[in-house]
Amino acid sequence: MGRPASEIRSTLRAHSDFQRIYSSKLRLFRDGLTFYYYKAEDLVFRFAVSIPKRFGKAVERNTIRRRIKAIVKNVDSIPDNTEIIFCVNSPCKELSYEKLLCACEWVFDKINRIKTPKRML
Repeated sequence: MGRPASEIRSTLRAHSDFQRIYSSKLRLFRDGLTFYYYKAEDLVFRFAVSIPKRFGKAVERNTIRRRIKAIVKNVDSIPDNTEIIFCVNSPCKELSYEKLLCACEWVFDKINRIKTPKRML
């Protein structure tokens, strides 16, 4: 179940990382979620969750954030050499864990099928 504990999945934190991913203009949509991603040979899998305050109270935002983190921790089909930003929109309030899992697996499979380009200097 999931990957080994020795393989740590780190999160994106730097503003420059977010801007690089957003500027790549590679994105996928599914069930009220927007997935921005960036692929390159020398990257390791990293992710971030972006939820606006207009989504709801902190409890609702944290619930979605925890669900996405659990999905990333337990799913085997995580794409290598990829950085992903999960942007959550208002329709996600009604999504159950199973529907969120289904949407994330669909996106991971789609990204896995995309060829990894060599990073340009």
